[in-house]
Amino acid sequence: MAATAAGPLSAASSPLLPSIVPSGGKSKIAVLLVDTDRVTVSIDGKIYGQFLEHINHSVEDGLFAEQIRGAGFEGEDFKTYWEKFSDRGHVELADIDFQNGKKSVRLQVDGGHASIRQGRLFLEAGIKYDGSIWIKREKGAPQLTLRVTSSTGATITSMPLIFVDSDWQEIPYSFTSPVRDTQALIELSASGHGALLLDFVSMMRADVRHDGMLRPDLLQALRGLQPSFIRWPGGSFASTYKWKEGIGRYASRGYHPNTYWGGYSDYFGFGTDEFLGLCRKLNAEPLITLACPGIKAEQIEYAMDWVHYLNDPPATQWGKLRMSNGHPDPYGVRFFQIDNEPMNNGFTPEQYAEIVNVYGSRLRAIAPDARIVACGQKRSNDMDWSEKVIDLAGDNFDILGCHNYEYEPENFQTGLRRIRDYLVKLRDYVRVSKHPNIEIGVLEWSLQHTYDWRAGLHAAGSLILYEELSPNLTMTCPALLMRNTTDDPKWTSSIYHDHVSWFPGGSYVVEKLFREHYAERYLASASGAFHDVPDRQILFDKISTTIPTEWVDGSIEAVATASTDRRRIVIKAVNYQAERNVLLVRLQGAAVPDNAVMTLHTITAGLMDSASLDHPNAIMPVSRPLNYAKDFSVDLEPYTVAVIVVEGK
Repeated sequence: MAATAAGPLSAASSPLLPSIVPSGGKSKIAVLLVDTDRVTVSIDGKIYGQFLEHINHSVEDGLFAEQIRGAGFEGEDFKTYWEKFSDRGHVELADIDFQNGKKSVRLQVDGGHASIRQGRLFLEAGIKYDGSIWIKREKGAPQLTLRVTSSTGATITSMPLIFVDSDWQEIPYSFTSPVRDTQALIELSASGHGALLLDFVSMMRADVRHDGMLRPDLLQALRGLQPSFIRWPGGSFASTYKWKEGIGRYASRGYHPNTYWGGYSDYFGFGTDEFLGLCRKLNAEPLITLACPGIKAEQIEYAMDWVHYLNDPPATQWGKLRMSNGHPDPYGVRFFQIDNEPMNNGFTPEQYAEIVNVYGSRLRAIAPDARIVACGQKRSNDMDWSEKVIDLAGDNFDILGCHNYEYEPENFQTGLRRIRDYLVKLRDYVRVSKHPNIEIGVLEWSLQHTYDWRAGLHAAGSLILYEELSPNLTMTCPALLMRNTTDDPKWTSSIYHDHVSWFPGGSYVVEKLFREHYAERYLASASGAFHDVPDRQILFDKISTTIPTEWVDGSIEAVATASTDRRRIVIKAVNYQAERNVLLVRLQGAAVPDNAVMTLHTITAGLMDSASLDHPNAIMPVSRPLNYAKDFSVDLEPYTVAVIVVEGK
């Protein structure tokens, strides 16, 4: 990456000569004229939101720090996650009502042992772990022992679990691991004579259990993105989410296999209060997606009860319930979405508009300050959906949330033209409609089916586009956010994890870099590149009459923004091509400083390059200072994302 800055843009007298390019070609140039004296528009910080759906073990066996899988033995969990073994004893799955479940494990012993165990626990040396097990004695006087062993079979801890009568009891335990082991095992073994029942086994780091129950490394990964808001719980998952079964005591919550995304186990340990705790840790605004399956009274009330639980004062019915769960103060949630992709559930735009009118009017009555999101189109060519929802229900929502996916990785750049085209058409339709104040959101977007550097280039182009479309476009969040490396690779994400560590997808490093250098006011943008000229000065001084030649669309995108006080100017750029290209910049206007510090941040990689668990830092930004000048050029290496920051002294 080469960068030069000088006075006149003269090829003969300044260092701004064309860069050396591969044999047989010349570098193309893009021109960005930034004039701080011109009228600017705001760029909403909610362009940099995130979307957390329960999908691909993003939450369960992911962000949620519970280490035990299949904690309550429901459904196929016992067969899937647990191993049974015995000697003069017997282990069976029993049909027993416990809390909100229907299955328990029975251990029967006659002088031997009856045991269950589960592996793939991650223990860190010197860290305290705690948890509990629910136990019920059925007959005799059996003893129960908890053991944790290393992957080599060595004992890490062993302790008796004491229970005194025949009622269900929650028996706590704790230990400090002396070793690090990524494949440790937990074993529960009954001995003696008699029978007992086990249910809801839990284990996690003790410090984490008492501070939000969030996996520390994944929380830090999220913190790096600085999300302005987080949309939750979906996505398609939201359409059937039973929020009332995701509050209260952990063991009494509902078991719901994730039927939308593979059927894996979920005991709703990460529910409403945990999500709001996450938002507070990250200083992110919550966007709650309500399940709105129809207009029956009970369906509407179920959704509105959630709004009451979130926002009602503590003296009310729902406020008292929230307080009993440890959260007396109202959460003050402002953003609510009326379901997700209703076309997937068989609704026509007319039917969905009726739902928006019913739920939206109720939301306005219950939460007058709420910002209501309706579902726009999920395909760029389905303008009919968005237009009908605007026309038929525009009085009862504030933001139209669309979805933009590019499903063909080779279209990492060209797909953005299709997306830009429909967003501009949608913006223009809103302006001439009876509801011109409706804002546009893009609440799911990404390059799917790959997480290599093409996803990063697509993310850069997308975020530059969204900044350009301000202020009509006010919020966006990419999808997916997190995915376990063992899940279906088709749906790709920003953060990839196993049960121990994580690595960034190609989009993550771009999202993080752009978010770190967000500035609130739009100044200028440039698109495409053209043939270089001997005297680059004329590209600015005679911009009105100079004719560019050999124009190449889709080569460079760039946007210039400024902080509200104009003391910081930020230029974001992406070079989509396999050749080096040049970005020429002129800064002019009263707010441009005479003296400033200028820094260049770049990310460069091959199209198919990607990070991994073994090499998490394979694609990372590089930063270096530049000599400040009001006219300067930056050579963009092939497949490079760049951010130039100018800060006045």
